[in-house]
Amino acid sequence: MVSRPLVYLTLAFAAGIFLAGSWELSPNTALLICGALFIAALLGYFFHLSFNRWVILNLFLALGFAWATLAACRVNPVLDEYAGHWVTLEGTVSQEADVRSDRVYYLLDVQRISLGREARELQGLVLVRAAVPGSVYSYGDRLRLHGLLTRPPDPGNPGGFDYRAYLARRGVGAVLMVRDPASIHKLGVGGHPVVRAVLRVKEKLLAVSRATLPPEKAALLNGIVFGSQGQIDRKTWQLFSESGVVHILSVSGLHVGLVLAGVLAAVRLLHLPLFLTAPVGTGILLLYATLCGLGPAVTRSTLMALMFLWAHHLGRVRDWPTTLAAAALVSLVARPLSLYDIGFQLSFAATWGILYLGPVLDGLLKNIIRHTWLRATLWVSLAAQLATLPLIAWYYNLISLVSLLTNLAAVPLTGLILALGTAAAFLGLVIPALAGLINTSTSLLLDVFISLVSLCRDLPGAVLHVPTPSLLLVVAWYPLLFLGVLLVSKDGRVLGRQFFSRHRRLLPVAFLGGGLLIGLFQFKSSGENQLVVHFIDVGQGDSILVQTPGGKNMLVDAGGWPGELDSGEGAGEKVVVPYLRRLGVRRLDVLVITHPHEDHAGGMRAVIEAFPVDLALVSPVGETGNSSVFTGKFSDKVPLTYRALLAGLAARGVPVKATGAGDRLHLDPALDIQVLGPPRPLLSGTRSDLNNASLVLLIRYGEEVLLLTGDIEVEAQQALMDAGVNLGCTVLKIPHHGSRYLLRSFLEKTHPAVAVISVGRHNNFGHPAPETLERLARLPVQVYRTDQDGAVILRTDGKHLFMQTGRKRRAA
Repeated sequence: MVSRPLVYLTLAFAAGIFLAGSWELSPNTALLICGALFIAALLGYFFHLSFNRWVILNLFLALGFAWATLAACRVNPVLDEYAGHWVTLEGTVSQEADVRSDRVYYLLDVQRISLGREARELQGLVLVRAAVPGSVYSYGDRLRLHGLLTRPPDPGNPGGFDYRAYLARRGVGAVLMVRDPASIHKLGVGGHPVVRAVLRVKEKLLAVSRATLPPEKAALLNGIVFGSQGQIDRKTWQLFSESGVVHILSVSGLHVGLVLAGVLAAVRLLHLPLFLTAPVGTGILLLYATLCGLGPAVTRSTLMALMFLWAHHLGRVRDWPTTLAAAALVSLVARPLSLYDIGFQLSFAATWGILYLGPVLDGLLKNIIRHTWLRATLWVSLAAQLATLPLIAWYYNLISLVSLLTNLAAVPLTGLILALGTAAAFLGLVIPALAGLINTSTSLLLDVFISLVSLCRDLPGAVLHVPTPSLLLVVAWYPLLFLGVLLVSKDGRVLGRQFFSRHRRLLPVAFLGGGLLIGLFQFKSSGENQLVVHFIDVGQGDSILVQTPGGKNMLVDAGGWPGELDSGEGAGEKVVVPYLRRLGVRRLDVLVITHPHEDHAGGMRAVIEAFPVDLALVSPVGETGNSSVFTGKFSDKVPLTYRALLAGLAARGVPVKATGAGDRLHLDPALDIQVLGPPRPLLSGTRSDLNNASLVLLIRYGEEVLLLTGDIEVEAQQALMDAGVNLGCTVLKIPHHGSRYLLRSFLEKTHPAVAVISVGRHNNFGHPAPETLERLARLPVQVYRTDQDGAVILRTDGKHLFMQTGRKRRAA
């Protein structure tokens, strides 16, 4: 802690914030500990105690803990009392609006809340989601809004994105859903006048590109220049993510570096006095950071740029570890819980990689690549990729193998696009026609840019999807990089020899630890030869992943949200595909679509686009040539979008087989999979012919039996019992999300030990029905519900059953 004390103090402060997320301690107790350590540090300073450095480190650790604990208390608990109610809020928009294609988000600093005739003063942050079209309000606008106040649910699936925690880290305690734009009224204007003026300028700058470019190109240009990401479509996001250049859409060190380079070049071209470089650069960098929203990446980049700029101006020694630590400490003091944000972690990891790994990589490439610019582009990209690799695998379950190639092509174009886009935006405020002329060239560059990125992404093996790595592996990656640099660099080898010569006893410990780490990942766990079934929490719908002892994967349904069969956006893309990616699933041996309803088949479009499929099994109701309309009193029609889904599967070369009662599926020699329904011929004239045409699967592994029932109702249940098959099972997937169309005799016939209800929270169908829950309560059966328990995961070795849930069970 002698040469670079700020580095150690910042690490201690960050460690305290991290510990605050694991240990519960009241803010008063945390502050009391800080006070005691501060007094101890003062005494150690005056009495020159040798161990005082450790006291100071512990002080900063306690400060980080206390500061994070206080930050976590920013969420006003009073908001919970109003959750689930239609309320009226009055408050001020505290940051610029996040405008999307179909909605707009506001961060509202609430001063008053009303429920009916009751009104009270209240301080707290609420995220407002409003429908568009409608007026878009700006920072500082005082609004009165009426809508439904909700609290986002905690994630139901293991490893899923925790939206509630994400909002809480920003002090946001609830979300107000405003369905009618007429429910928003502007009361006046507040906020900081300087920030308001800067953001109004930004709105005008963004409007220039929207007026001179097609919508999709304007969204992309505004993302590259100003970091405005709301209107960039999901396909573009996916393209940039998979090709390893998504950082270009988020203003970061690359953008700030280019802006600073532009400032330095302008100072030289205009022959300005050199002493003006730092003041002018400071003003421009601060203005640009404010225009870009002061996110973690741009804040870190701007702070570091300013420190380097002023160190050069004042003739001070520039030490990048101290500068990086200072930027991190300032960011964490301003927003301590940003330590948990993906953007913060990736930004600092990438910067550390470039500054620490970069010089070594540059030295290795010098003898191979003579061209300085080409070599610099390669080592910068490689260093950043190595430093962020485990984090990207952890959060996104992918590794881009073409990132180096894509960045080599994209970075120079990014500089040109940034320069032209910035010039057009500012000139467009004065001469709109000139902005249109400049953006004609920008449009061509964007075409070339997208084409190059697409070309790289479409190369064979460009993207490697990986399962979520263990936390131990993520943490161990960085000491390995550190040791790698020591082994490669000459100075590092000298330091390494000196260190181990002084600490010889550490050598066997290092070898033993390394051996244990390798063994941990080399040898498989004892979970082999198990059948694992995941009842995925997809909201109001069904999706079940069956992983066989032999390593086969069968997906039964993929959930579906309203309109998803047509749009392809919903549960499949946002829930099912990420869930499978986290498990390391790369192909589906069997895809089962129990029946054509959207809450079962809607997510299939996203699934078949993400994974190769060997075989698709469907209900015979969707067969080509079979009548799509039943003639019963309550007739159902097979949706055209469902027929298009089956046609899309066939077009991809996937065998689509209709199946029914009496068939068997040979998926794994260890399993006996029988198709018990639907009966042949299909039932017609029932309350819901499509529900009763659901595929019913019985899976037997050793002594354990699972019965997956789709949405069958009383008629199909009776038909199963009349068929005389053995319906006894260990685990029963309750039909039709626990609706009231469930026979008591069917439950008695199946007599399960475990019942699983796949159902969404606060659904509009009254599922699960009270009478169904009452019938289950009378039986000796353990009931799991995805709306309460989240994902329900069962594991069995054929003799014993082990249950796991995505959410912790709450006491009744």
